[in-house]
Amino acid sequence: EDLRRLIPAARNQQMRIVTVQDLLARVYTLPPSFGRVYRAGVRKNEENPLTTELYLICQDANRNLVLAPDALKKNMRTYLNEFRMISDGIDILDTTIVNYSVNFAVVCTPGSNKGTVLANTISAIKNVVDIKYYQIDQPLVEADIINAIINTAGVLSLISLSTDNRNGEFENREYSEYEFDMTNNLYKGLIIGPPGSIFELKYPDSDIVGTAE
Repeated sequence: EDLRRLIPAARNQQMRIVTVQDLLARVYTLPPSFGRVYRAGVRKNEENPLTTELYLICQDANRNLVLAPDALKKNMRTYLNEFRMISDGIDILDTTIVNYSVNFAVVCTPGSNKGTVLANTISAIKNVVDIKYYQIDQPLVEADIINAIINTAGVLSLISLSTDNRNGEFENREYSEYEFDMTNNLYKGLIIGPPGSIFELKYPDSDIVGTAE
């Protein structure tokens, strides 16, 4: 009888958001009719330990990142309110999109076709920086790009590599308005974005530029 009385309380607790994993699981199970979240990130509010910051980001029809619509955030707030603990607060915030470009120069092996090597290197970089592999608050790792370059057939050595912020309008292409200093935020090979941000190389066909010697 004692065990039977404990069952309803235990069942209710299983439905509640207790951990970060519980919160993310609830976010991604939002019924599609209320909107679709592409990525979600969670941070503790440094000013209020009882409040969690939930960052959301969506994709458009071209698979580019866009801010979550207000209607989606409102629906998410209503949906999560049914499962949150009474003492917990959840702030739903916009994710900061940091757009960037990659510039590099390589030396090719003797006898190799420079045009082919360059095209293959750009393709390898595209695979590494594809947005589907990135999460909110995940740093950009320079070594991943370097490995993609030097492991491309026909590349003898890497001369230079840089990543530059793209914001506003550039060469008739629209980017996030957020300005970010990639160089000054490079730490031990990691480019660390602002809190609640995600990196996006928005136009890979235009924003990966290389030269081959």
